[in-house]
Amino acid sequence: MMNGGSGASGMSSIMVGMTGQVGTPLAIQTAVQDAKVTPSYAVVSSKNDSIVFESKNVSIVVLAMGVDRAANLTGSTPPAYAANDAFVIDGLIDPTLVLQKGSTVHITFVNLDSSAYHDVIITSTGPPYQYMPMSAMGGLMSMMPFVQHADYQQEQAYEYSYNASFNSAGTFWYLCMYPGHAQMGMYGYILVQ
Repeated sequence: MMNGGSGASGMSSIMVGMTGQVGTPLAIQTAVQDAKVTPSYAVVSSKNDSIVFESKNVSIVVLAMGVDRAANLTGSTPPAYAANDAFVIDGLIDPTLVLQKGSTVHITFVNLDSSAYHDVIITSTGPPYQYMPMSAMGGLMSMMPFVQHADYQQEQAYEYSYNASFNSAGTFWYLCMYPGHAQMGMYGYILVQ
């Protein structure tokens, strides 16, 4: 477990429990289908690129991929800051996640990129990010291993899961720690209220 730093509204913390194995394989089609299932407690708004979770027990599937693949998968335009890679959650590209204080989020991360390693971590440090983002982060709150890229010839992707508990209100960010990815816009905003 890791405890973390400060958010915009004062001292904030999350607790993270790592539960996965590095690179657990699954079918690409299964990952895409799982990502299209929006839970009944989530309100997805493509108009303002946000997801509001009305439960304190949240499960999300986070897909990582290039922005072109994300645009094709979702039928939407990536945010202007997403230059190369992006996350897709509930059919939105790099959406804002709105959580309730005291929420526990089960994150299933799947790398659908065809050539790059990715991860998704949570921090209280917002953009802009450096090429090596960890070197400038005082508010690093979660870590996970990099997950290898998908094998489209074998139709197999790789996943990793962990839980994050948001114990206080604050401002957080999710991003990819692979060198250069967050710097080129692979990140999104989390608001805990």
